[in-house]
Amino acid sequence: SPSPSTRPSASAAAASPTLGPDPAEAVIRGVEANAEITFWTFYLSPIFDEYIEDTIARFESTYRGVKVKWEDHQATFQADLNNAFATGIAPDVINLSVSEGWVRDYASTGQLLGLNSIVPKPVQDIYFPGLWNEQLVNGENFQFPWYQGLNVELINKRIYEGKAGLDVDDFPKKIEELPALCKTIKDRTDTPCDIRLTVDDLLSQMVYEGDVGIINDAGTAFTFDSKAGVDWLQMYVDMVAAGTVDKTVLTAKDDRVGLLLFSAGQAAFYSTGPERVGEIKSNNPTLYENLAMQPTPVGKSGVLGKGLMSISVNKATKFPNASVALAQFFTNPRSMLEFAKQVAIYPSSPEAYDDAFFTEAPAAIEDGARPLAEGIVSTYQDIVPTIPKKVDVNKVVLSAVESALYSKVPAQKAL
Repeated sequence: SPSPSTRPSASAAAASPTLGPDPAEAVIRGVEANAEITFWTFYLSPIFDEYIEDTIARFESTYRGVKVKWEDHQATFQADLNNAFATGIAPDVINLSVSEGWVRDYASTGQLLGLNSIVPKPVQDIYFPGLWNEQLVNGENFQFPWYQGLNVELINKRIYEGKAGLDVDDFPKKIEELPALCKTIKDRTDTPCDIRLTVDDLLSQMVYEGDVGIINDAGTAFTFDSKAGVDWLQMYVDMVAAGTVDKTVLTAKDDRVGLLLFSAGQAAFYSTGPERVGEIKSNNPTLYENLAMQPTPVGKSGVLGKGLMSISVNKATKFPNASVALAQFFTNPRSMLEFAKQVAIYPSSPEAYDDAFFTEAPAAIEDGARPLAEGIVSTYQDIVPTIPKKVDVNKVVLSAVESALYSKVPAQKAL
């Protein structure tokens, strides 16, 4: 927990709301008395209305006198937000997607409040460092890390252990161990591996899995036609040539292609979200009873992925301290733990994982990611540089990668 020095001092309290009966969550100083702030979230209503409203009520009882108006925006979120910024009525506190790069986009145009000097260091240290330092702009952080998602390896023990004679606990920890595993499974069971490339963002996959430098520091030339890039692509080319991966899944546009194959009991393992176990339970109870779960192998970068959601503050807010306090409050360990108990999301702070909810062995298979989550989320960083016209570039890269995988174009030439 934050040290007492990070809590509002007696001198600050004179200009701040009266603290409620439990001030332990009040870690931001100088919160403006009688502040009225607006908070926009992304696709959380109506399912999580009670959670959001209860957390706001607890915030208002902690910083008495501060009032929060909450709105949830969905398909039109970005259009609504852009219009609000353009007309000067943007919300004070904003739920932004880190995975989509929204924090960097809005911070780069001067619309978000920098947090480095405003948030006390002990409060910054509540979060995993990689998540706190995601998407810095000129060295400044503009977001509180909020809820995270993760992928795990779902394993069909009937194939993996029963037919292939492998031990689930020995599932590969590193990406470069997958080719040997897939060869063993193919040799022993005549079953190819169910692996899918991130076809809509191969540039990021190169970075995380192959530690590939994809663009120069000046942002003027692509650099993924390097030894690291070739080694990354060649790993998949070799598996295709050996017949150890299912080609219909490898570059499928839809993740469900691989999921359906695995759900039908026709693959030894598949990387997907742990929430998908519920679908498997409904569609194939026999497979459900034979499932295991392991962390996804880490790439040469040592990072398993980047964060999912964050909360930022409008630079133009009239109540910066109250807005920062609300953003921090929703992302503090207690709030995120309570959120995680309602839905399969994962906190951005180590302290939340000390709770028995995460440390005790879960009874249900679908909850098997809980004991794994801290080790996965703790690696998260956004290590992918800004790519101009990324969507267009990725389409070209996908075409080139497919030429190497399926048309025998040498990996170096393709890249």
